[in-house]
Amino acid sequence: MTTRISPLDESSVLGRGLTLQSADNATLLLRDAEGDTASYTDLMSAYGAVNFGHLNPLITPCLDLTADMAAGVYPPEAAEFAEWLTDRLGLPGHQVLFQIGGSFAVSSALAIAQRVRPGKVLTLEGAFHGLGLDALAATSTHRELALQNTAFTAAVDPLVTRLRPGAEFGAWEDVSCFVFEPVQGANGYLPIDPEWLTATVAAARRAGVVVVADEIQAGYYRHGHLSPTRALGIDADIHLFSKSMTNGIYPLSAVVYPKAFDASAGTALALAHTFQTGVLGFRAAAAVAEWIDRSPLDDLVGEVSEALELCAKRLGDIPAVHDVQITGPTLSFGHARAKEVVRGCVRRRVLPFTGGAAGDRIRVAPPLTIPREQLAEALDVLVHEAQQAV
Repeated sequence: MTTRISPLDESSVLGRGLTLQSADNATLLLRDAEGDTASYTDLMSAYGAVNFGHLNPLITPCLDLTADMAAGVYPPEAAEFAEWLTDRLGLPGHQVLFQIGGSFAVSSALAIAQRVRPGKVLTLEGAFHGLGLDALAATSTHRELALQNTAFTAAVDPLVTRLRPGAEFGAWEDVSCFVFEPVQGANGYLPIDPEWLTATVAAARRAGVVVVADEIQAGYYRHGHLSPTRALGIDADIHLFSKSMTNGIYPLSAVVYPKAFDASAGTALALAHTFQTGVLGFRAAAAVAEWIDRSPLDDLVGEVSEALELCAKRLGDIPAVHDVQITGPTLSFGHARAKEVVRGCVRRRVLPFTGGAAGDRIRVAPPLTIPREQLAEALDVLVHEAQQAV
């Protein structure tokens, strides 16, 4: 049979021919090309989009959905959720611009910054900020894999300055904004040194540069906090969220920015897109917010973190493993044969994923709701495969 699905996607990570039959918390039921089905443990939370478990029965935005969308007309959940998010972040002087998907959120944040203070974009080496032309120009890790990486993106490159994490920077005069991930996701879940990041953000703010915290993958408790940046005490101007903001149900994103920026941005500006007022997205975000409010998240984060810390100690005894990182309920490590380790795990029905500029890191990001026995068994598989791939 000739496939009607484009090969220009990421299905090669797990092997082509797999189809999703069902999902439940951290378990995926997949069917292979021969028609056989098997259960897999998701240790990637669908790239950080379902931090709270697949089809979480307490996050149910669709049960009594009575409308789909209307251009320019938001459902009441939009305003309610925006207030919840700014309150939770402790940012009463901010408001929310809703967008579709993380790339569009990054693009919008860069545009707001350009309106406030024209100039170059300062980003960090190892960053991944999305697939729009401007977001991709600000990206370095895995950029070469993007279909969108063309001459159009190259034309934007002169407007971007890349800074090595840990390096000093003083040429703020022509910089519009400084955009960073507090934990670099695609680069292998590498946390940026908090002291250096705090000092660099402070220098940017003294210079009048707009500071953008890209927490699209890092936020929503992927690393133990709603906003890792706020948890570090870092004062960014703009915060970006998506992915687990709706627990993967809808590609809604939020640009949280100061109300005072409206005067520079020009509130008469408007270019709507079809799904900006999609009701399901706001219902999903509100349902996730309600679940967060009534769930023992500190306990869930602590239990997963403890299991990963024990795993990290075992990995540390393997000669091929290096640079083990624990960032809350997330584990990553380097391995010279990382792809082989992941392929071995997939054969044994466990789904971690690679990362890093050279694909030589392994990332483990289980849903916070994963049953502890299932997590322990999956981590046993991971350690075994890391030992075998030598």
